[in-house]
Amino acid sequence: MNDKTDLGGLLDASPVRRGHVLTVATLFLVLLIDGYDLAVTGQMLPAIASALGVPTASLTGAFALQPMGQAIGGLLLSPLADHFGRKRMLIALLALFSVATLQSVFATSVFGFGATRFIAGMLGGGLLPAAASLVADISSVKRRSTMVGIVYAGVAIGAVGASGLVALALDRIGWQGMYLIGALAPLLMILPIVLWMPESPLHLARTGAPPSDILKALRKLGIVVDASARLRGPARRTGARISLFEIFGDRRALFTAALWFSCICGQIAVNLFGIGAVFFHEFGRVPVASFAAYASMAGLASIVAGLSTGFVIDRFGRYPVTAVYALLGALSLAGLGLFPFGTAGFVAVIVSAGFFVVGTYQSLNIITPIVYPAALRSAAVGWKGAVSRFGSSAAPLIAAALLAQQMGVKVAMCAAAAPLLIVVLLAPVLAVLERRMRSDHSL
Repeated sequence: MNDKTDLGGLLDASPVRRGHVLTVATLFLVLLIDGYDLAVTGQMLPAIASALGVPTASLTGAFALQPMGQAIGGLLLSPLADHFGRKRMLIALLALFSVATLQSVFATSVFGFGATRFIAGMLGGGLLPAAASLVADISSVKRRSTMVGIVYAGVAIGAVGASGLVALALDRIGWQGMYLIGALAPLLMILPIVLWMPESPLHLARTGAPPSDILKALRKLGIVVDASARLRGPARRTGARISLFEIFGDRRALFTAALWFSCICGQIAVNLFGIGAVFFHEFGRVPVASFAAYASMAGLASIVAGLSTGFVIDRFGRYPVTAVYALLGALSLAGLGLFPFGTAGFVAVIVSAGFFVVGTYQSLNIITPIVYPAALRSAAVGWKGAVSRFGSSAAPLIAAALLAQQMGVKVAMCAAAAPLLIVVLLAPVLAVLERRMRSDHSL
C-alpha cells in the first residue's frame, strides 16, 4: 500500500546516529572478547600444562577442540539468531560463554580442559554470526560495509590484546586469572546490550512483532517515526526452519559455492602466512624471534586492514576491492621469498602482506552479511565461517608437504600466494552471480 513507510528503505536511508555508534561499539567489544578467548588459550598452554602436571604437547589436541567447536557452533547456532532474534541470542550466548570460560579455571585434567574449550568455542562460534547479521540489519546501505568491517575487526584486535595482556599479567595473576577476565567480560556486556542495543527491526517485522516494538527498536537507533505511521517490512516468515537448502535457494547456489570456495582460499592464505616463521626458520635458518619482530609489524598492518576495509568497500565496491587486495596480497607473499630477510624490501612486503592478505579475507567476510537476505543472514555467516575453517585445514597439510619436500622459501611463499590468485579470478564471477540473483529477487 502506498501510504506505508518501507522499513528497509527507512534503515537504508538513515544517517549514522548515536544508536548506530553504540550498537557497533558494543558488538565490536563482543567479538573482541571472542578473539581474546581463543588467542589467550593458545599462549597459556605451557602454564596450563604445568598446572595440570602434563607435557604441553598433550594439551595441543585439547586446544584444537576450541576452533573445532567454533566451526560446529557456526553451523548449529547461527540459524537460531535468524529464528529467535539477534539480540536474544547474543544475551544467551554471552551468559553461557561466561559459564564455559569459568569452568576452564576448574579443569583438573586434559579431558576436562578440552571439554570446556570445545563448549566455549562452540558458543563463541554463534556470537559472530549474530553480531554481524545485526549490524548489517541496522546499517544504511552507504555505510554497511564500514560498520560490518569494524565489528569483524574486534576478533583480530581481541587476539592482539590477549598477547599484550599475557605479557603484562600472566606472571601476576596466573592462567586462572586470565580466564576469570575472559569470564567476567561477557557478563559485563550483557547489561549494555539489554539497555541500549535494539533488536533488528527487520527481524521484528518479519516475525510479526507488534508495531510498538519495531518503533522502539528504531528509536534506540535514533530513527524517530510517528507512532501512527504504518510500516511495510519484509514478508513474514511462515516456517520455523532455516536450512542449508534456503542458503542455496532462489538462484543463490552458484554464488554461495563460489563465495565459500573464495573464503576457503582466503583463509588458507592467511594461515600459511601465519606460519611463515616456520618456513623461514626451516629453509633459511632465521631465528623465530627475529621473524616475530617483523611479523609484529604485519600484525599492526592487519589491524588497520580490518578496520578500514569496510570503508574502502563502501567507497569503491566490494568485488573490485576484493580483487585488488587479493592481487596485491599475492604479490606481497611472493615478494617475501624474493627479498633477502631483514632488508628494506622485505619489511615493505611483509607489512604489505599483513594488510592485503588479511584485508582480502576481511572483504570476503563483509560480503556475506550484506548480500544474503536478512532472514538468512546469521545462518549464512555461520555456515560460511564453518566451511572456511574446515576447508582451511588444508593449510597445515600444504605446509607439511612443503617442509617434507624441502621446497625452499620461494616456493613456500608462492604456494601461500596461489590461493589469493584464485580469489582474484573469482571476484568478477561473484559480481556477475550477485547481479543475476538481484535481477530475480529483491534481497
